[in-house]
Amino acid sequence: MLFFAAAILYSSAHLFGVVGASTLPETAVVHQAAAVSDTTPRLQAPDEGAPVSSSALDGCGAERGTATQATREGRFDAATCLRELGAAPAWRLLDFSSSLSQDAGQDVDFATHLSEDGSASATRHWWAGLPDSTRDSLIATMPGVVGNLEGVPYTVRDEANRSVLSETLATIQHRDDRASAGLTGFGDETARLTMLQQVDLALTPGRGGDDTARQLVSLDTVFPGRAAISVGDLDTARDVSVMVPGMLYTVSNQITYWTDHAAALHSEQDFWTKTLATTTRRPQSSAVVAWMGYRTPDLTNVTSLDLARQGAVHLEESVTGLDAVRAVDRPRLTILAHSYGSTTATIALSSGRMRADAFVALGSPGSVVDSASDLSVTRGNVYAAAAALDPVAGLGFFGKDPGASLFGSTLLSVAASTDPFTEQHLTGTWTHNNYFDPGSRSMRNLALIGIGQGALAGGRPPQPDVPQVVSGPSLALVRPQDVYRD
Repeated sequence: MLFFAAAILYSSAHLFGVVGASTLPETAVVHQAAAVSDTTPRLQAPDEGAPVSSSALDGCGAERGTATQATREGRFDAATCLRELGAAPAWRLLDFSSSLSQDAGQDVDFATHLSEDGSASATRHWWAGLPDSTRDSLIATMPGVVGNLEGVPYTVRDEANRSVLSETLATIQHRDDRASAGLTGFGDETARLTMLQQVDLALTPGRGGDDTARQLVSLDTVFPGRAAISVGDLDTARDVSVMVPGMLYTVSNQITYWTDHAAALHSEQDFWTKTLATTTRRPQSSAVVAWMGYRTPDLTNVTSLDLARQGAVHLEESVTGLDAVRAVDRPRLTILAHSYGSTTATIALSSGRMRADAFVALGSPGSVVDSASDLSVTRGNVYAAAAALDPVAGLGFFGKDPGASLFGSTLLSVAASTDPFTEQHLTGTWTHNNYFDPGSRSMRNLALIGIGQGALAGGRPPQPDVPQVVSGPSLALVRPQDVYRD
């Protein structure tokens, strides 16, 4: 157990520079609803408590302009609440929104309750049926809810979340200015300000070498925060890749880093769609999501699956929302999950509540299922990558190693090589945090898989019934942990 934690810390050290991993700010947790008795209906996602029938519950109070304690605890009927929100006049919506404290994250919690109890598909139909004036009122009066509500179009969510971001930044800076002037009642919010400034920076087009427009898909402004940024338009993209991070990734410290890698991957996908285009197969648009929608573990809790289970629920909700918004023209979905995030993704993909067209586990500490066939992924499209000097990959700490021959995934080659199509040199991936490096063989393979061209990525094909036999040492396919494996 100690080796596992030390291995991840060692392999992640370069990501954080001179700052020790143990100093990363993880003083807050994802918002939880207030505790209620076992006899009280709880409207939460399955991994956090079984949902119950809400037919006997009331609406959320939007028609009265105030959120009750029951509303804040999620004890309301989502369908009734949506009708109330759609029928309430603008001044009622403003009063209702004001009764949900943004500083305490109650607006995001409310959106989460709506998504958990309700249906993203029902939300999509509800939003589509609203007159433009009502939609405008909802965006203007309760942007924190609209921006995080699964089933609402992503262009709308981006507009709402950017509004929340700019207003919150201005509010915090105003408070800090007043505190600096010696006025009382305005506490230091330096950490929260830094976090939101990083989100704002990550939204800058051109970062990561890609000037494609970006969408702020979700935003929780309460420190340590949650966020998701898409490079590309999720409302129209034909290929969607979702990047799920692992241990020690926080919005404050890695949102720009993670989004830059998403941008670099988007550029690589764009290059290959154009390179492989023919008269019968035209280039397709793509979107890559830098998803930081859950609290990742630090050294104090990395050996537990608790955060992975919570993260899996949020990932399921995000994918369900995408399926609802794009129900008529569902895009091809690829999940690219790194380290602890790969374990999180196997929980989600084996839950029966989401599916993907392709899944790649990068530097994985283990899968909660024994075989690729146990994942809701299109047959033959489960991949794994393990750098030769990655101390985390192959540990099998949380279950089966996705890179093992018996698991049934394709083990991708990540060693340096020459691209057979472009004849360009591709750098090798050696350590735990370099799978998304631009110009690497790993990045090339991830891009091809994300646009449905996984057959061109190469690697060891699945051999679930035959132990892998390697004729000679090759750092492309052989890892130190395999050499000494019983």
